[in-house]
Amino acid sequence: MSQNSPAPYPGRRHILAAALAALVGVATRPARAAASHRLRISAQESSILFQIARARNLLDQPLAAAGYTTEWSILGHSPAQMGQVDFLSDVAEAVPVSIHPFFPDLALYAAEGPSPHALGLLTRKDRNITSVGALRGRSVAVAKSGSSIDLLLLSLQQAGMTLSDIHPVYLPEAGSLQAFRNGSIDAWATFDPFFTFGRAFPEATVLRDGVAAGMQYNRYYMADRTYVRDNPATVDIIRKALTKAASWLNANKDEGARILSAHWQNMPLDIVAEVLRHRTFSLRPADATDISALEAIAATYAGAGLIAPGNDMKTLTLIK
Repeated sequence: MSQNSPAPYPGRRHILAAALAALVGVATRPARAAASHRLRISAQESSILFQIARARNLLDQPLAAAGYTTEWSILGHSPAQMGQVDFLSDVAEAVPVSIHPFFPDLALYAAEGPSPHALGLLTRKDRNITSVGALRGRSVAVAKSGSSIDLLLLSLQQAGMTLSDIHPVYLPEAGSLQAFRNGSIDAWATFDPFFTFGRAFPEATVLRDGVAAGMQYNRYYMADRTYVRDNPATVDIIRKALTKAASWLNANKDEGARILSAHWQNMPLDIVAEVLRHRTFSLRPADATDISALEAIAATYAGAGLIAPGNDMKTLTLIK
């Protein structure tokens, strides 16, 4: 997802704006054909467990010991890149719904969460929006795919409304941040770290978060099922590394915040610490309950006209 950088802010805000832009920027590498014992991993800059695992050498070392050379890239959502990696880092729970029809070989190998405090609806205080119903006729910025629009759809549904009752403004997160700050939109559905950053603005108030909407907000880890079939040891190594990273991070939040702050272009430690408090760092194999959750999201998306009907999530493979 290529995105424009947010408008510059002086001092602390300038640093954080630059860090946020880095979190969602895409810097893909040219794809190379997968050779024997070559493993291509694509991770978002905001993929916390992958970043901690890399920083603590929990991934490359055991993979190398098993005979694998890792090639890392920054995860984007372009069709070309999605089809040219072996393992993906965590993606929001709505992403498998959006990409499954196009990449049926991408399977779930792990799930993280739930973390419903890590996303929410922000409104500007000067617009006097005190309920979801008050969003009627208002402009709401949201990314067109991902859990932020899932939050918006559920919130509207619970208020007896649909997207047609508001003015959705489809923007990448950096663009939404800028629009929210300059007052060109009334509200913003977003996720961490943007949610935590945005709620600190003096003009912002939290209308509701994922808890109020009854969301789970799980994160899903995906891999090419053919690659895993041919290289079954890799999924166990990666799961173990991520589980170790989660255990370490849960016991060392302050040090983890320092690692991530440095990785995220010196994002202020208090913001990083709050982002960590919003997440549940527990890793488990994906199972049938996840398929049911994804089916519900697919139905919501289809009902809103965001995806074509008939997206059967039961055909999504679970890697045991």
